[in-house]
Amino acid sequence: MASTAATVFSTIPTVGIDLDDKSSTPAFAVNTRIFANDGRSHLYVRASEALSSTQTITIGTAGSASSDSGSAGWTVNVTGGVAAGQHFFAKKTAL
Repeated sequence: MASTAATVFSTIPTVGIDLDDKSSTPAFAVNTRIFANDGRSHLYVRASEALSSTQTITIGTAGSASSDSGSAGWTVNVTGGVAAGQHFFAKKTAL
């Protein structure tokens, strides 16, 4: 017999996320935060400009990522970098 109770499930498939993925179409809500097995926090953001693969970035409150000449605490960490408008997971630089 089928249950009539509502099934509770996650709307964000955080298991098996490809932290090296980038896309022009968002796969998650901007500012989605996950923790990875590297012990670091990763934040889903949108590039406001072209960013290189290991560039340090600053992230605005709306989730926009832009270059930073210092160490703003976040790194692009995506193979080949990202183009303006692409969504990706930024990596927290320090634990």
